[in-house]
Amino acid sequence: MFVFFLVYGGAVQAQKAEKGKIIRQIEIKGNKRIGTAAIKGSIRLREGDPYNPETVSQDVSSIWAMGYFDNVEVVLEDVVAGLKLTFLVTERPVIMAIIFEGNDEIGSGKLEDQLEFGQRDYLKHYLVKLGEERIKELYLKEGFRFAKVGSKLKRFDGEVEVTYEIKEGPKVTIEKVSFEGNKSISSKKLRKQVKTRRKRFPGFLFKGIFSREKFDEDKERLKEYYVDKGWLDVRVEGRLTYSKDREDVFVAFLVDEGERYSVNKIEIKGNKLFSTPELLAEMMFYVGGPFQPPILEGDARNVRMLYGQQGFVNARVIPKRIFSPVAAKVDVVYEINEGERLYIEDIKIRGNEKTQDHVIRRGLTFFPGGRFDSVKIRESHERLIATGFFEKQSPMPVNVLSEQGSRPGLANVIIDVKEGRTGMLRFGGGFGVNSGFFGDISYTDKNFDALDLPKNMHDFLSGDAFRGAGHVFNVKLSPGFTRTEAIVSLSNPSIYDSVYSAGASAFFYTRKWDEFDEERRGGRFTLGRMLSPNLSVSVTPGFEDIQVRDVDDDAALVIKEERGARKKLSVDFRTVWDTRNNPMFPTKGHLVDADLEVAGLDVEIVKFIASAKQYYKIWDPEWWGAHVLSFNATLGMVESTSDERVPIFERFFAGGAGSIRGFQYRGVSPVDKATREQVGGDSLVLFSLEDTFPLYKNYLKGVAFVDAGKADVNAGDIGLDNMRVAVGPGVRFTLPFFGRMTVGVDFGFPIIKESDDDTKFININIGGAP
Repeated sequence: MFVFFLVYGGAVQAQKAEKGKIIRQIEIKGNKRIGTAAIKGSIRLREGDPYNPETVSQDVSSIWAMGYFDNVEVVLEDVVAGLKLTFLVTERPVIMAIIFEGNDEIGSGKLEDQLEFGQRDYLKHYLVKLGEERIKELYLKEGFRFAKVGSKLKRFDGEVEVTYEIKEGPKVTIEKVSFEGNKSISSKKLRKQVKTRRKRFPGFLFKGIFSREKFDEDKERLKEYYVDKGWLDVRVEGRLTYSKDREDVFVAFLVDEGERYSVNKIEIKGNKLFSTPELLAEMMFYVGGPFQPPILEGDARNVRMLYGQQGFVNARVIPKRIFSPVAAKVDVVYEINEGERLYIEDIKIRGNEKTQDHVIRRGLTFFPGGRFDSVKIRESHERLIATGFFEKQSPMPVNVLSEQGSRPGLANVIIDVKEGRTGMLRFGGGFGVNSGFFGDISYTDKNFDALDLPKNMHDFLSGDAFRGAGHVFNVKLSPGFTRTEAIVSLSNPSIYDSVYSAGASAFFYTRKWDEFDEERRGGRFTLGRMLSPNLSVSVTPGFEDIQVRDVDDDAALVIKEERGARKKLSVDFRTVWDTRNNPMFPTKGHLVDADLEVAGLDVEIVKFIASAKQYYKIWDPEWWGAHVLSFNATLGMVESTSDERVPIFERFFAGGAGSIRGFQYRGVSPVDKATREQVGGDSLVLFSLEDTFPLYKNYLKGVAFVDAGKADVNAGDIGLDNMRVAVGPGVRFTLPFFGRMTVGVDFGFPIIKESDDDTKFININIGGAP
């Protein structure tokens, strides 16, 4: 008697067989390339085992899972004293070639990258079908909306040829995007909300390819925009119209606005600490105004913040809306549960194995005994993260928690930190039109402690030594072909956790100018004070030994007369007012820096330099990115306090990056009458207007600028006469794998210049070159 099992795709359908009989023999048939031992190795049953249909089913699945077979059948045969078990397999053919037909616009290599199989792989039908879908998706992504993709198989002896038949059709680009039915909001404003955009210059960035996914998202985005503005019943549909040749598509968004809802009444319940008029003053909603859901949540958040500042951190503010059944009006109700006021009993710091407690505490704006002010706690949290003392890779380097105090109404604040390495060793280099090629070897530690000596070599090498006091230590060597600098500095930003700071530095500097070489060495000591979180003042006495040597024979007489060594004793008085939201890439705020230097000994001068830079985010569309407009103004004046003129190395020059682009570095200044060489001036005036905008994410940005300025003869020459002006575009490349190194290229076109000026069309800076 024979009993057959037919298996396909791992599913077993069996006739009845006597369970428990002994399997006397197991055979594999139908396999040509796959070895019998490999197949038998994948199954559990062995000769001598009792027959079990569940185990047979599992073995079929195991053979199927090997991926080499299109079909697996099982045959049971009665033999003497048991059963003979035979697995009949049908091997999948091997793919001998993959062919693409009809692909004129997209190369075969790019199409083959979409497949999850290759030559010499075993044929899997589902992967062939998946390849059709992937290729179709690629064509849609490239703008071929009418592309069709099919496949066919040509079988040989154990092999198969896979051919994809493609009908590309025309490449479709968006010719126009329009809006219909938008009576209350202009098409210009709506266009800023959508990502579906027509093709425009430059074409390699703004290709105008239609995406159904973006189109559907844009409809929802427009709907959300209307709802947020108060049109709660808005409907947005879409319409696509193609040209006769189907190469252009005209996209239309159809808007049915409906009525705009308004605020009928505002009611506040449960408020005891603040009066209703006081709370209404913190809200943007007003009776008769439009009902905008984001404002509803924003007003509730503002009220919670107001309570949080007073220590009611558990206050609940629940906004509710009640719609009128007869009109587009909404009653707004805020239900407040104030809870109890909390005071800070103690501040506990955890996780700071190296950083001293007082270094962390000086970054806090709240103290024991004070109200549990949620706003100050959030500000302190941000300040601690900004110190850079803690693990930058951690999603929560600083965590602020709270716990119940010793009695009701008191709470402890817990500052939980995860310390990271604060020292950074950098090897790099760069190029600047102002300084040429240079190297950079530097070490900076913002949490330095000179008294934390290493206990052993591992302590030193692991970075566990010299850490924890919050001091800033920096050592830098920057050798170059035309400019070399070395500096060592140590500063304490908060002496005894006060508003006072102190620092000292020693430096060496050489510079090869066209007509002479300049060398400076010396030291400075700085004492500063923070007047507010954004305003600081400092006084810096310093001493320098300055040498002018290797003066060219044909240099101007005023330069030759400067040959030799001078000693300079100076005091700088500096004020810095910084409200920028980000020191590296600011989008708002300003930076004002004013410095007055009084010097004596061999260099008797009074020098004043003030600069101000303001940043504005003028446009921030989601589909493009933030456009930041910056305005910069610099004023400099220097006068000699003796009978001698101001030395050449203390005079002002204009031109180059950071000054007037379109001109050589130091290419704008008064000139020597005999040699026509730039010899510097006693006054400096600079203006710059610059728009920075993204071209590709945060890695590539474009720049458009207008620079103007001059260096003039006398300290009082700060008017607008003798001004030079240049305009032009530029690009900024940010290289994150080089420590966020920035490469800047500017193209300057002087439109107002003098005959003795030195111009330069291209300004290049790599790695923040000075």
